[in-house]
Amino acid sequence: MLIATIIIVLRPILVRGDEGGSVHPNITMALWPVAIAGIFLVALYGGYFGAGIGILMIGALSFISRGDIRHVVALKNFLTLCMRGMAVLVLVLQGNVNWKYGAPMAVGGLIGGYIGGMISHRANRTLVRSIVIAIGFAASAYFFWKLYGPAVTHIGVE
Repeated sequence: MLIATIIIVLRPILVRGDEGGSVHPNITMALWPVAIAGIFLVALYGGYFGAGIGILMIGALSFISRGDIRHVVALKNFLTLCMRGMAVLVLVLQGNVNWKYGAPMAVGGLIGGYIGGMISHRANRTLVRSIVIAIGFAASAYFFWKLYGPAVTHIGVE
C-alpha cells in the first residue's frame, strides 16, 4: 500500500500533459505489459482479500490512465465493481453468503459508491488527490504499526 501511495504522489512526474490540458501516461510501450501485470496482481489480491484495494488500484492505474485523478478514481470504481462482482458471484454460487449481513452491506456499498463517485467527480482534483494520499499514508502507517509496533503488555494479567 505504501508503494501505491508513493506512486500516487509521483503521478505528476509519471504523466505528461499536452497543450489541451489532458495528461498521458509517460511510460514506454515495453513497460505496458508490466503495468498490466501489476493491475492484474492487484485485482487478484482485491478479489481475495480486498483491504486497501482502492489505494492499490489507484496506484496501479496511475501508470496507464489518461486524465486527472478523478478519471483514475472513476476507472478504479468500475474495475473494483467488476473484480468484487466476480468474487461475490463465486461466493453466492457456492452458497457461502450469510444474507443477513451480506444484503445490508451490498446496499450500503452501492449507495456509498454512488454518493462517493458524485462527490469525487465534483470535488477539486487537488483535494481528491490529497485525500487519497493522506488515507494511503495513514493506512500504511497503521498496518506497519500493527505488524512491527511494540506488543502491548498487560502487567498483572496472566
